[in-house]
Amino acid sequence: MAALPVKPGRALPSALTSFVGRRHDLVAVRQLFSVARLVTLTGIGGVGKTRLAIQAAHEMRRVFTDGAYLVELSTLKDPDLLPQAVMDAMGLREQPALDPLTVLEDLLPERSVLIVLDNCEHLVEAAAAFADHILRMAPEVKILATSRQALRIAGEHLYPVSPLLAPDPEDHREPGAAVHYPAVALFADRSAAVVPGFMVTPENEAAVVRLCHRLEGIPLAIELACVRLRVLTVDELASRLDDRFELLHEGNRNLPERHQTLQSLIDWSYDLCTPIEQLLWARSAVFVGGFGIDALKAVGTDERLPEDDVIDTVARLVDKSILVREEHLGHTRFRMLETLREYGLARLAASPDDRATTLRRHRDWYARLIQTAGEEWSGPLQSDWATHLHLEHANIRAALEYCVTVPGEARAGLEMAAVPWFWGAMDHLTEARRWLDRALALDPEPSFERAWALATTAYIAAFQGDVMTTRTCADQAHDLAVELDDLRALAFANHVLGFERSLGAASEIGAAIPMFEKALAQYAATDLVSQYAESLQVELAATLIALREHDAALQVANALHDRCAAKREHWNYSYSLWLLGLLALIRGDNDGAERDLFEALRIKRPFHDTLGHGLTLEVVAWTAAVNREAERAAVLFGGTDAIWGMLGARQLRGFRQHYESLVRRQLDEATFATAYARGGRLSMEELLALALREPEPETTRAVTETAVGLTRREREVAQLVAEGMSNKEIAAQLVISLRTAEGHVERILTKLGFKSRSQVAIWVTEQAQVARG
Repeated sequence: MAALPVKPGRALPSALTSFVGRRHDLVAVRQLFSVARLVTLTGIGGVGKTRLAIQAAHEMRRVFTDGAYLVELSTLKDPDLLPQAVMDAMGLREQPALDPLTVLEDLLPERSVLIVLDNCEHLVEAAAAFADHILRMAPEVKILATSRQALRIAGEHLYPVSPLLAPDPEDHREPGAAVHYPAVALFADRSAAVVPGFMVTPENEAAVVRLCHRLEGIPLAIELACVRLRVLTVDELASRLDDRFELLHEGNRNLPERHQTLQSLIDWSYDLCTPIEQLLWARSAVFVGGFGIDALKAVGTDERLPEDDVIDTVARLVDKSILVREEHLGHTRFRMLETLREYGLARLAASPDDRATTLRRHRDWYARLIQTAGEEWSGPLQSDWATHLHLEHANIRAALEYCVTVPGEARAGLEMAAVPWFWGAMDHLTEARRWLDRALALDPEPSFERAWALATTAYIAAFQGDVMTTRTCADQAHDLAVELDDLRALAFANHVLGFERSLGAASEIGAAIPMFEKALAQYAATDLVSQYAESLQVELAATLIALREHDAALQVANALHDRCAAKREHWNYSYSLWLLGLLALIRGDNDGAERDLFEALRIKRPFHDTLGHGLTLEVVAWTAAVNREAERAAVLFGGTDAIWGMLGARQLRGFRQHYESLVRRQLDEATFATAYARGGRLSMEELLALALREPEPETTRAVTETAVGLTRREREVAQLVAEGMSNKEIAAQLVISLRTAEGHVERILTKLGFKSRSQVAIWVTEQAQVARG
């Protein structure tokens, strides 16, 4: 069964700035996709490949019925994780029984999808192999790649992304004509963001032209230069760039000319930073995918960069466009454009001792982060930690990569990776196995960390249906724990051995109970965080239910429920509600079952808990069957079976047949099959909405309802908005004032009831489709 897709378009980021000067490139890329399935945008760093790719994907995504997704590869170092990165970008839940590439092989042949592989150059061989494989087995999938070099596979169409066209200072032009050149238009747009009210005027036009020509139309170079307008006039900026490039050209003759321009400008931006700003730029480059102030203070500060100076220094780097400020759920984070991050890493590498210290501190920070999250996980901050760890996933990967590539650090990697609740919450069990396998191979010496990692590997393998690994690693963990005389490791090993037995044949399940009870007593005698004992109680109660020992199961579930409620823990609290809901259904209390199950689903919703969702949705389906909601139950059966296909095994196997037979007696075969198939196609969010009896999402407003009221000029402006033009570009195109263009756009948004320009673009596309019939 194919994995559950998310809703189309979810993974494309919204643009933070207007799209300027690439209309012909967008048209060309769209035309290439009419004859090609793989288009690679090539060009130097900073030329705008990513921006063009995202804009093109936005404009084409309606053609792809299952969505367009951006896969950012710049932060990925391990080529084997590329399929996992694609799954993450598509919002797909991991299927522990299958590796990520197999998941995509199962899903994509039936889907119409655009995948944007961004920044492939450092993983070009892996990207090429992935693209070739996917395109051969998924006929409706197309790939848009960005790379400084071609992937070089059959069927690839290259589209070189050139710098923006800039006027020649020596050419004669009519006054005001320069703004029609894309490089000048970009300079004007970005400068207005830096200096409100900035415009290209007859007085500064010559300096702007000279500046854009000197920068060779490279978008990143132009944007970096615009920042200097906070302290320089355009004339001063152009003069200083002239002087700067003449000096720098002498030392960079071995670089291609356009690389010299960008390198020179970044050098210049770097040299204009104070020494403390330069140091923070270099050290913050070790972060992958963004960072917070606390992390930066822990990793980058010392006597040369005191903690008290960090906030002001960060603010100055934001002002200089070196750092980009973002907000995530009320918390401020910072990131760098990849070109600037690579530059910072190169500067850091010039000081080997500083580089080694900073990378080690980065690893230590994220090791402590996981440790602290573990200590606070079973409490009221659990949801916050789940969100925070998701944001920091790329940095955690980088820290683990440090552990398995730097000699002598593998044991620290074992400790970081051997945290099953983290990988379960991230829905990345397959990735966990990879890190654990690598670290275990590097550190074979007996240790508590190795025993714990072996037990974790066995525990994860059990969820993946890998019986051989579960038994082998659990036995090894048990033997090593006995050798080390470590009760904590022994408790976890016995826990996993009990779990392995609970998943066996019906005649073997009873052997799990004494193992669980032994492990529970051993947990109670240790100082381990309660997460492990609480997870064991979930598994113990489920096993007792499978053995029809309902009273004993109810006692365990109630105790777990009360304990988790008292400390406001969510994860295992939701599992206790699932257990109580199942037991209520068995007793014939359908209302009580539905109440507990619905609460469990609402709590689970923010977590990436595929198993928990599957278990709870399954019992909701059984409740629907008993309540004679046959078609709803059949849809839920289809959805839960898709989840079991992901996990490779079904829990509580003895119950389904009874409830499914109830549904089949209420529906004819064709109706059941149709409903069941529909469930298999629903996303997890759609399944949850159905299970919780929530109203379906409002459909997009009909075109005919919104078409009324626009004047001819407003429809013309709407078309230009749909083409990605900024208000300034619209004004230039229609030869109207900027104020008039802004007024038209505001009235369009008001009349159509929209809040964003992207909604206008979608409306225009729908209008065109209706017109074509």
